[in-house]
Amino acid sequence: MGLSDEQLRGLANAAQLYEAWKEVMLPLSRLPGGMYWRVINSREYLYQYASTGAGKQQTKSLGPRTPGAEQAYEEFKRTKGDLEERRIGIEKRLEEFAPAWRALRLPAVDRSAGAVLRALDLAGFVGKSVLVVGTYALKAYEVEAAALFATGMDATEDLDFTLLVDEDADSDLPRRLLLTLRQADSTFIVSPKSAGTAVNRIGYRVDLLTGGTGEGKRGWAGPWKPQVLEGQEWFRAGRPVTTVLIDFDGWPVALAAPDPRYFALHKLWLSNRAGRPAIKRAKDKRQGEALLLAVAEHMPHYPLDNRFVQALPAVLKDAWAAAQH
Repeated sequence: MGLSDEQLRGLANAAQLYEAWKEVMLPLSRLPGGMYWRVINSREYLYQYASTGAGKQQTKSLGPRTPGAEQAYEEFKRTKGDLEERRIGIEKRLEEFAPAWRALRLPAVDRSAGAVLRALDLAGFVGKSVLVVGTYALKAYEVEAAALFATGMDATEDLDFTLLVDEDADSDLPRRLLLTLRQADSTFIVSPKSAGTAVNRIGYRVDLLTGGTGEGKRGWAGPWKPQVLEGQEWFRAGRPVTTVLIDFDGWPVALAAPDPRYFALHKLWLSNRAGRPAIKRAKDKRQGEALLLAVAEHMPHYPLDNRFVQALPAVLKDAWAAAQH
């Protein structure tokens, strides 16, 4: 079922306001939290403080009071004041639109996913270092297709990411991702049961995955280490989908997911994996078939032509061939 004109307008407005919000939040995030004067031994010094995450602050002296320091202080106050005024105005508009967007039943992710994705996007990770996989990727594909086809394929209460890893990947990337998660929710820790899973105080899970080739042999720094799964490497092929939808509160969220053709064929491949639980295989098959049909009917910019098929790995060519019968 295609999205209505009203829903399409809602998504367009959400994307526009989200970009306006990002344009304010990015420079705000680069500014210190505040500046102040401090008297030490009868002399004034300029200090700044900034959040280091998890509710902690770092304070730094910028030196004694001088004309240059006074100018820096005034410029900071003016810049931060202007940005905060814009932020408040945009967020007020978002609060006004959110109930209408929820009422339109736009494709949406849960609140925890929304907070995590916004933090990762502001840090520059979404679509560049990580892609969303799992059921929430289907929400991005619904926006891309301008059609609702994932009804009844509701997401579980977790969020799955696959790493976009290349040969010179930063081994510190998972640690930096975890620090960013903690900006969204300071209670995230690495699960004692799985080094590839971060979990918060209410049990919300964020899983980090990587491909089954050379990536799994990397010496990742930090406690959060991606789980190696065969097939994740395919998600680096093709053209990812990057779009804006909303969370359950109605706030816009940027989401990047793998090329829908590869995602669909990966699901069909999973549906035939020996040893995979029957319930999961049935769900994989249903999702893969629905997405492949949506690509064929609503995403002509992702052609399912011979050129695409010939470039597929052998196992995905088999999945494609099986889907044609």
